Amino acid sequence: MSKQIITDTTKKEKKEHGDYGFPFLISYEHLDGYDGGSFLWHWHPEAELTLITDGAMQYRINDAVFSVKKDDIIFANCGALHSGEKLTGSHEDCHYIAVTFDPKLIYGFDASRIYEKYVSSLSDNFSCFGFCIHHEKMDTWEREFSEHTRSLISNGEKSDSGFELSVVSDLSALWRLFYLHGAPEESSQKHLNARNYGRIRDIISFIEENYQDDISLEDIARSVGFSRSECSRTFKAGMNVALFSFLQEYRVRKSLSYLTDTDTSISEIAGLVGIPDSNYFSKVFSRVMGCSPRDYRKKMTDK
Repeated sequence: MSKQIITDTTKKEKKEHGDYGFPFLISYEHLDGYDGGSFLWHWHPEAELTLITDGAMQYRINDAVFSVKKDDIIFANCGALHSGEKLTGSHEDCHYIAVTFDPKLIYGFDASRIYEKYVSSLSDNFSCFGFCIHHEKMDTWEREFSEHTRSLISNGEKSDSGFELSVVSDLSALWRLFYLHGAPEESSQKHLNARNYGRIRDIISFIEENYQDDISLEDIARSVGFSRSECSRTFKAGMNVALFSFLQEYRVRKSLSYLTDTDTSISEIAGLVGIPDSNYFSKVFSRVMGCSPRDYRKKMTDK
């Protein structure tokens, strides 16, 4: 049975990642377990490690796009918007292990030396969105990061006496590598501020809630209190994609479950996702997915 990540109005994921006493969670996921074979944009205050165990996917963190496959690792920092979908033109499933954790397991308490010196400068920095480690071309620190990631998953799976101490040890080692090697150089940081980053979340929320309607860029801008030009500029700067292109791609992604799980006609599906012109819908769909809606439906039903 397909599902989708449940979020609140700011796109914050509602799922609990562990509990207050030990905010750590290992999840075993695969893209075909989500509607349309993708998990949509969301964020959470915890950081997340993702190990690809089979297949491949396109993983997005803020404005960065990573094509990842088996044994690659993605690290998404606290609060970063992220999503994942199959590679363009591919219908292959992708299996992965997601490890979500609150950095307080590393620093212990607010204002501790570890928090002030090593954690807050990264976890509260919107420019440190995360990074990707490709298994086939790792350098020394990335190899060490990969080893600790696998150790973390192994220790977290055991849940035997003392496993929490092993988990914290691995997390500390991983965060140290993030601090030393994974953060961007100061000169290359874009310094996204909290206000604009919050507006980007609001824009995505508005699109999710209204994509089925005939909404314009003016409507989106008005919803976040920006002018049309300021709204487009802010979104492009933060997500590295034009706002209108994002809206159309989102509509295509929402159409996938209709194509695979229902007998609804393509022209009706086009209207259901806010593109009432079925010919234009097919054109946009082909650009995003690499095939026509009809071919996509046939490929998925023939699997």
